[in-house]
Amino acid sequence: MGPLTTNRAQARWSFALELAGCELNAADPVATCEQALARAGWPRDALDSVTLIVAELWHNALEHGVLGLDSALKERAGGFSDYYVLRERLLRENHSGRVRIELSARETQGEPELAIEVEDSGAGFDPRAPRAPLPGRRSGRGLAIVRDLCERLEFNARGNVVRATCRWDGPPLC
Repeated sequence: MGPLTTNRAQARWSFALELAGCELNAADPVATCEQALARAGWPRDALDSVTLIVAELWHNALEHGVLGLDSALKERAGGFSDYYVLRERLLRENHSGRVRIELSARETQGEPELAIEVEDSGAGFDPRAPRAPLPGRRSGRGLAIVRDLCERLEFNARGNVVRATCRWDGPPLC
């Protein structure tokens, strides 16, 4: 695994979920992760933000990593519709990709910290390439939102593993 892989020995708890092949179309990993966080006592005021981060990273891994979809499709008239029709067709046809999501929580200086790591089996991308959303564009805003919600956002060199690190003021983790 890449250099971003969580050090489980330092975590208070961790939760991992891996979906492959036809499971990519049948499961709802975002809801599963949200339930795991809620059961682990993650602060309620942070849960919505964390769920948004997980959802964005999951959809990027699935749509761009595994399925190879290009967000530029969304920029033309009718592009959103075409994008999602193609997404559904590719999900029905794809039986070889995989996405792994790992959540790991620990305390850092008495504050809860959550690492969200998502890895896909796709070819990746150059994470050094500029990815700032352009005004008026219909796509490309997701990672900017994730960056705003977390303390750190890191990619491995290949661009198929991403880690978002989040902290919130709150009670110590149980």
